Amino acid sequence: MGCQIDKLSGVEKASLDIAYGCDELGKLKSVLVHTPGDELSLINESNYKHWLFDKVPDISGYVEEHRSYQELLESNGVKVYELEDHVDENVELIRKMPNITFLHDIAVISRKGAILSKMRPPARENEEIVVKEALNNLGVPVLKEFNGEEGFFEGCLLLSKETIFVADTERHSYPFIREFISDILNDFNEVIYTRIPKARRYMHPDTVFNRISEELALAYLPAFEETCLFTEDSVERIDFEKFTQEKGMEIIPVSDSEQSRLACSFVPLESGIIFHYDIALDRKTRKKLAGEGVEIISFHPEAMRAGGGSLRCHTLRLCRRKN
Repeated sequence: MGCQIDKLSGVEKASLDIAYGCDELGKLKSVLVHTPGDELSLINESNYKHWLFDKVPDISGYVEEHRSYQELLESNGVKVYELEDHVDENVELIRKMPNITFLHDIAVISRKGAILSKMRPPARENEEIVVKEALNNLGVPVLKEFNGEEGFFEGCLLLSKETIFVADTERHSYPFIREFISDILNDFNEVIYTRIPKARRYMHPDTVFNRISEELALAYLPAFEETCLFTEDSVERIDFEKFTQEKGMEIIPVSDSEQSRLACSFVPLESGIIFHYDIALDRKTRKKLAGEGVEIISFHPEAMRAGGGSLRCHTLRLCRRKN
């Protein structure tokens, strides 16, 4: 079961030194993915909610769709690294982790190194340990990780070399958010923090906001209950839409229905070109995006929808470059 690929030797793994960093919205050069395998067989009718799935997955269909997505990435010039090819010590942990295919939730890669999440127990506990090993073997250093036992922090968005976006979701503990903001301001100039409803449909920051280009983004603005801008010297409450407009970014709002279909959770190939589920956006929004010159590379999900994740969730973006 699963993708059976000859694994790289430990010597080969240790010798890799890839380019990394997604601080700028340039061309997507490389990603890390995990083709799901036997670990999906842990999910059944009695426990799928425990594993945070919406239903029991069709395993063969899930694997087939995931491989098709990898082929779509490769056909558009993206180098695809397979997680299991770069893990030795913790490979058996993968067999116990049905959610580890959602690699985007576990790490964000800046030019200064990886920002590792602290995944919420019990269903996603310790996934960051596996990803940390893979990144180490790929030559990506760790910029930030959490060592505390009580709490969790499932992801942030890297908006630029200066700005991080953090949403206070059901997968974040507020003390961990405060720790993160305090620490990360040593390396970034500002952190945008927003408090959003604690519900599954808003489980990660990219369920409410995502950039298409440096001048254009999609957002579900009703979820922004309170937004603050943190710098090293100050904290101020801001209007998120007005703040982004002042930064030269227009927000196209999505509807409640679109947000529930993961409208904001897509993968930019480069500025103005995105990979997205073909079911995520209404015709009206697609028309607006087309009017802005946005190209959508569509992908139709069936089995992959069982876990409630998007293409973005399945994609740990390693490297972007403008040139």
